Amino acid sequence: MSELAQLQSLPPLRGQERIAALEQLTKMTVQDNDGSDTAAIIVSCAFLGITLVFMIYTWINRNYRPIRAKGVTMVTMIYLSSILWIVGDFQMNGIVRIQGAWQHCRAWVVWIRILFSYIFSGLMMLRFLALDRIFNRGKPYRGKAMYVPAILLSILLLAYCLACQLVSTDDISVYVNYYQICVVNNKFRYASVGLMWVPWTVSLFLAFRLRNIEGSFNERYETMAVMALAYMLIIKTTIIQAVHPYYVFNRAYRQSETILDAIAANMIVWVIFAHPVYQCLFHHKDYEKRWVNKLRFDGQVDKYAAGFKEGGDEITPYSQLRESEFNGKALHILAHTDQVVTSAMIQRPGSNSYRDPNAGFTSAEMFSELSVDSGEQQPFDRRII
Repeated sequence: MSELAQLQSLPPLRGQERIAALEQLTKMTVQDNDGSDTAAIIVSCAFLGITLVFMIYTWINRNYRPIRAKGVTMVTMIYLSSILWIVGDFQMNGIVRIQGAWQHCRAWVVWIRILFSYIFSGLMMLRFLALDRIFNRGKPYRGKAMYVPAILLSILLLAYCLACQLVSTDDISVYVNYYQICVVNNKFRYASVGLMWVPWTVSLFLAFRLRNIEGSFNERYETMAVMALAYMLIIKTTIIQAVHPYYVFNRAYRQSETILDAIAANMIVWVIFAHPVYQCLFHHKDYEKRWVNKLRFDGQVDKYAAGFKEGGDEITPYSQLRESEFNGKALHILAHTDQVVTSAMIQRPGSNSYRDPNAGFTSAEMFSELSVDSGEQQPFDRRII
C-alpha cells in the first residue's frame, strides 16, 4: 500500500483529468455520478418510506392478534437495520461521493454498511430461532432464551467491527484524496462477503425445520419467499464483488446493486406482515375471529400466549395459562370484543350456563366450553348472557 501513501501526498484530480486517471487505473470506462444516481437514491428512499407507513400501521394495530403473532418489535428492528444498511449502500456503491468531514471510509463501510447488513440477517436468524424454539421444541421464547442469543450476536458483531477498527486503514478501507474515492482492501472485501453467508445459512437450516408447523402459525410460504429474496441478495453481492470489484464506476451496476438491495430488504418486511395487515385493513373483526377460532382448535393458544409477549413477564391479555393446566380461571383470547368468546368459560355453581368472569362485555356466541370439574368439552351454548 506504499503506492497509496504516495498518492495521498498529491493534490486531488478534478473533472476529466480525474476520470481519465481512474480509467487508466481500472482499465474500464468510468461513469461519473449524475442525476441518475440521485434518482436511484430517490427510488430506494421511496421504498423505505412506503415501508415506514406500513410499519406505522402495524404499530397502530399491534394488538390485532394476527399482527401481534408476527412479532412487531423484532420486525421493526429488522426494518430499522435495513434503513442504515441502504444508507451505507449509497456510499459503498459509489452512488454518492463523500467529501470533507464525511471522508471516513472505514466508518461508512464497517460501522454502517457491513454492520447493519449483518444486523439485518442476524435478526432474521433470531426470528427463525424463536419460531423453532416455540413450535418445534415447545418452549417459550422469553427471558434467557430470548436475551442470550441476542447478546451473543451483539458481542460477535461488536468484536468484528472493533477488530476492523484496530487494524490499519489500509487493511480495511481508506480514502484516496488523489482520486477522491474510497478504496476497499480485497481481503477485507472477500472476508466480509463470506461472513454474510453464515447467518443466512443458519436461517436456511431453521427455515427447513419450520416447514411443517401446522395451524395458525404456519409461515411456509412467507419463509420460502424470505429465503428466496435473501439468497438472491447474497448471491448477487457475492458475484458482483468477486467478478467486478470496480462496479462502483459503472452506473448500471452501482444503481442496480443499490436499488435491488432496497427492494429486497423492504419486501422481506412486507412478506412477513402483508397478509395480517391486509386482513386487518379490509376484514378486521371477521378475520380476527376466524384466526382466533383456528388458533384454539389447533391447540396453539398457550404457544401464542407464552411465545409472543411484548416485554417482560407481566400478565398480559394473552394469559400464560395452558389449557392442560386449567384450574377455574378463564383463558381470555378475545378480551375486548363483543362478538365471540373463544376461551374456556367458568361454569357458575349450580347452573348449566357459562358466564364470562369479567362480565365486562356481552357474549353473542360461546363454544368449546371446558367444564372445570370434568375437563370435558361441552355442547355449544348460543344463549346471550
